[in-house]
Amino acid sequence: MPTTRLTREQSKALTRQRLLSAARTVFARRGFHGASVEEIAAEAGFSTGALYSNFEGKEDLFLALMDHEIDAYANEISSAVDGLGSVAERARDGAAHWMEIVEREPEMLMLFVEFWAYAARDPGARERVAASFARAREVLTRLISDGARELQMQLEMPAEHLAVAIDALADGIARQKLADPTSVPDDLMGRVVSLLLAGAARPAGTEPHSER
Repeated sequence: MPTTRLTREQSKALTRQRLLSAARTVFARRGFHGASVEEIAAEAGFSTGALYSNFEGKEDLFLALMDHEIDAYANEISSAVDGLGSVAERARDGAAHWMEIVEREPEMLMLFVEFWAYAARDPGARERVAASFARAREVLTRLISDGARELQMQLEMPAEHLAVAIDALADGIARQKLADPTSVPDDLMGRVVSLLLAGAARPAGTEPHSER
């Protein structure tokens, strides 16, 4: 049976994907500053020449990996909750799926910590890092807004602000889960997010919740 040869574009795309996969492993293990292009190329089974033919250098590869990882997880969670009923169900299932990802791929959170730290240390990269994380929050904002609209609920604050709060909660609980797994029940995030959204929404046309 004849072997199908890859086109040049397909071969380049495969090489790029292997380099991103290797970078994921090495950056999670070594951190941005501890990683080297030589180690990443070796992990992928290529020379450094292959790396430099696909990326400008370590920083370009790191930022490309950041975009890839954040977009992939945002899309995965969005797909997991699309079509569910209430806002609370979407919140609970989305939170549960996030915790499954943390359990399945703990190196993912290590990468996210590296992305945050890189932005904090390098003002020149901060805008790009912030834009990448903002795309993930846009997915969450859409899920909150769509759910409230479908159920004819009025949000007590902008969906964008709720998305920021839930995003921060997800990061914090994930870090606690990795550091001390026994202290964080698997359903903790889902329950907290459900309570947060229940307190932040009311039936359309009713009076806002009174402040205490």
